Amino acid sequence: MSNETKGTDQLASTRHRKGSGKLRHIWSEIPTRLQQLLDGVRHRRLRALARTAGYGVLRGAASTVGASGTAWIIWWIQQR
Repeated sequence: MSNETKGTDQLASTRHRKGSGKLRHIWSEIPTRLQQLLDGVRHRRLRALARTAGYGVLRGAASTVGASGTAWIIWWIQQR
């Protein structure tokens, strides 16, 4: 018994990547990877925009409740 590496046990070169059981050239994956990165950037940007809009709605609602509460207190004091 020896520990010699066989042809199938050797690592692929750095210019190749094994995907879905096939040895493919790394350059064929670059457009796919770029699209995935752009989709991730779009997703994060959209989430940040939605979060900002959500905070704006919350701040607006809090301001409205505060203003109407203040107005109600002023009206109540004037009635006494």
